[in-house]
Amino acid sequence: MKTIPTRDWLFRYLDDLLQMKTLGVSKEQVDEAINRSELRVLPFIYGSIAFLFVAYTVLQLTLLREPGLELIVAGALLSLFILLLFWALLGQERFAPQRAGRLAAVLAFVILVNIQLRFYLTGEPSQAANLALFVFAIGVLFHATRWYLFMLVLSFAALMQAFVFFVDSPDFHYYLVVTLAAAATGFIAHIGRVQAYRRAEMLRILAEQREQELHRLNAQIQQFNQQLEGMVAERTQALQAAYARLERLDKTKTDFITIASHEMLTPLTIINLNAQMFIGDEEIQQNPLFARWAQGIDKGVVRMQEVVDRMLDVAKIDSRSLDLHPAPLDLPFLIRQVANRFRSALAERHLTLEMTAMADLPEIEADAEALQKVFYHLIINGIKYTPDGGRLQIDGRFLRHSSPPSVEIIIADTGIGIAPEAQPFIFDKFYQTGEVMLHSSGKTKFMGGGSGLGLAIVRGIVEAHHGRVWVESPGLHETNCPGSRFHVVLPRHQPS
Repeated sequence: MKTIPTRDWLFRYLDDLLQMKTLGVSKEQVDEAINRSELRVLPFIYGSIAFLFVAYTVLQLTLLREPGLELIVAGALLSLFILLLFWALLGQERFAPQRAGRLAAVLAFVILVNIQLRFYLTGEPSQAANLALFVFAIGVLFHATRWYLFMLVLSFAALMQAFVFFVDSPDFHYYLVVTLAAAATGFIAHIGRVQAYRRAEMLRILAEQREQELHRLNAQIQQFNQQLEGMVAERTQALQAAYARLERLDKTKTDFITIASHEMLTPLTIINLNAQMFIGDEEIQQNPLFARWAQGIDKGVVRMQEVVDRMLDVAKIDSRSLDLHPAPLDLPFLIRQVANRFRSALAERHLTLEMTAMADLPEIEADAEALQKVFYHLIINGIKYTPDGGRLQIDGRFLRHSSPPSVEIIIADTGIGIAPEAQPFIFDKFYQTGEVMLHSSGKTKFMGGGSGLGLAIVRGIVEAHHGRVWVESPGLHETNCPGSRFHVVLPRHQPS
């Protein structure tokens, strides 16, 4: 088992005693910082002691004139030269921080030489004792505990040497007690000073580490922000490019719808004209087969005309060229007119359409032709998704306290309902619930087919009137039929 020498153990124990909580700072860092600080203080110590030797030499030459004056002055001047030499080298930072202790040993040697010289020349133990206390006072200035103890041991050694030959001196006990008291007081002062200094160095090192860490984190954050800004710029540019492409595609689609609709109007007009001529021809009417064919052509033309009209309406809405002519309008009367157009379809499907009196609804300013399309599409939508034997109900109320005062029309049905995830999209162009290919071709048949433009036209016309439209439905269920409620809110007066 490896043993630790007593001297090393004592120094280690005292060093550990002087160490406080490290605060996350390593002992090597603190020791390095203290050594550097001590090396910075040494020029002041050497310069101060050199000044004292100058004063001591002057006193010897002018006042004291003790025995062996020449040797004493020569020793003082030699010591002064050595101190000044080290002072100059320390000022030029010629020594490493780890050599501070060796410099302390040189200083102690210089002072001890002067102690021995004074002791043998004067024979006065008090002079040697005073210098021994001076050595001890110098030791208190050092940060390292081992060098403080080294100076303390030299002080006691010098004191003991001075009184070995003068045991009977009456001053022996006095100087011994003074030296012991000074040693105890100095040790306490040394501990407190070194503790405070170590603590200050720890906090300084910790602050430097934190500052370096903050600089590193700031650099990383700045780099991350630059990368993020670059990524955002790239994504923004890509989104802008994609949005521009979508806008071009949407405009192209709208232009195509407009052109196609206009191009279809001319042949539809010709077909419709000839169909009417067939229907009015007496010979064709006398032939049931030809009459049925003529009626079929007429129905197809009417259906195609409706599709073309819807496409034109959507094109006008998209291009914001919807031409409205607001005028005072009796909304309940208009809704009844629209509802009357579905009498045969309602009777065929055994559906019930109920309308409340809505007698308290005031007239509103709106375009009658446009609102006919709104309620036509809403009613036909309710018919289409309500099973045979179901019910539709139209109700209205005056929102006199809203801003602005408005009229609300509610069209409710007992149909299959609308799934919550589909409700935000049903007013979009070409949106269809369910599989499009499963729809029947009849526009008033249950789940009949359609172009997917009706509700888009509803929203476009309502919003052009500065109104709102939305749907409420518990969900989609083709057996339980939870139904749907479409709300249309139109302001009483159009803004000027």
